[in-house]
Amino acid sequence: VFAKERRPGGERDDEPTLAAKGAWYAAELVGNLAARTRGRPAARAQAAQAGAPRTLREAISRLEADYARRYFIIGAMDEALYADDCEFADPFTSFRGRDRFVSNLANLAGGFITDSRVRTLSASAAPAAPGERIAYTTRLLVKLQLALPWRPLLAWVWGVTHEVDPETLLVVRHVESWEVSPAEGVRQLFTPGPARGLDVGTQPPQPSGSATQARPQLDPVLGPLVRVARSSGLLRPEADGWEGEPSAWARPDSLAQRASLFAANRLRSVKQAIVDAAAGDFDPARIDARIAAESASAPVFLYSFSTCPFCKRAKEILDQEGARFTALELDVEPDGPAIRARLGRLTGRTSMPAIWVGGEYVGGCNDGPADGPPGIAALAQSGALLPKLRKARALDTRRRA
Repeated sequence: VFAKERRPGGERDDEPTLAAKGAWYAAELVGNLAARTRGRPAARAQAAQAGAPRTLREAISRLEADYARRYFIIGAMDEALYADDCEFADPFTSFRGRDRFVSNLANLAGGFITDSRVRTLSASAAPAAPGERIAYTTRLLVKLQLALPWRPLLAWVWGVTHEVDPETLLVVRHVESWEVSPAEGVRQLFTPGPARGLDVGTQPPQPSGSATQARPQLDPVLGPLVRVARSSGLLRPEADGWEGEPSAWARPDSLAQRASLFAANRLRSVKQAIVDAAAGDFDPARIDARIAAESASAPVFLYSFSTCPFCKRAKEILDQEGARFTALELDVEPDGPAIRARLGRLTGRTSMPAIWVGGEYVGGCNDGPADGPPGIAALAQSGALLPKLRKARALDTRRRA
């Protein structure tokens, strides 16, 4: 998906694939939807107050100031330095329009980059003949950690050439180059990052003494997209006040259910690798012992996600049967990523929910592992669930007779 450096004339050694271009535009669309839920960043508002440069020296000085404050990391640049119809180009695409670039820049800094380190390698302004554009060129070594489940670290040399019009003193062309081969870029993107990310090799911070722990990022892509869609009106509120992923996804005939079955049957090893990477380092024996104890601790016990429609439907089925149950929401549990990783190894499924009745694993909501329990919905439909609940003494007194 990565392309080689763009040549001065605009040609590329490698054209990115259609899939890569599609991903770029999809990311832009999602970022714009997310931006509707946020206000304008204060840094951008301050930068926008500056007027157009009056001299070439001022223009170069303000570009230098933009790099000093790492505009591409904080998501705010000196907008008045750029022409309204400035061309912006990178190895994926090119377009005209300052406002579009400013919007994309702010969206990128809105959570996709979780940590960064930047070192300037060079910066220079090339002299130009009378009437020709002045080129201000930078090269930087950039290291980024991305908010993906496996927390990859990206590190390569990133360059930008700003072409300044000699009459208006505005940047009319902004061209990025990434000095990394496609193979190396892909390798970095899909290699799990170390637990301490860019802090590897530094002294670990001392504990603060607080018992509060960060919420595990078990669903860093779909969950935020659904929240954005609901807040922007693309997904309508549900009558029961449910704010998670759409309840309709949990129907046995839904596209989401078919996609879940396909992933479970064809992509099981890939899903397991992803959740293993998200879990990082942990003690498998301790987590296995915890799962064994918790799954037998209540007549009905389930591991769940608080925004998962399949988990919601499983709980509704248990409610309809009059069953008492205990649910542990892994997306708010500090051990959640580790528990999910071990559930994949122990049950053959990394999806939620994972349900036990009387200490017996019965699968998820609509399905279970291949050649294993069929899931609680199938048990309820076949009439096999109620006897299991009675045997486990999971029913309230009104349903025991």
